[in-house]
Amino acid sequence: MAYNRGNVQKRIENVRRIVEENYEPGNQNRCKLQVYRSIIMKIYPMSERTFWRYVKYDLKEEKQEDKRQMSLF
Repeated sequence: MAYNRGNVQKRIENVRRIVEENYEPGNQNRCKLQVYRSIIMKIYPMSERTFWRYVKYDLKEEKQEDKRQMSLF
């Protein structure tokens, strides 16, 4: 049975979009950590380590098709 990480990818996209909308460089009240604590934790309860992993996650790499996987088409 194949594991489809579609919901995790959507959550990563949503977290990154929220960070992009609310992050202001140079403003300590709007830094990424404050965005995580004030906004993201209320929507998606997750650890700080998971948040940082989502922020640096490369979605383009994940969306590429695995060449080792057989295709029906």
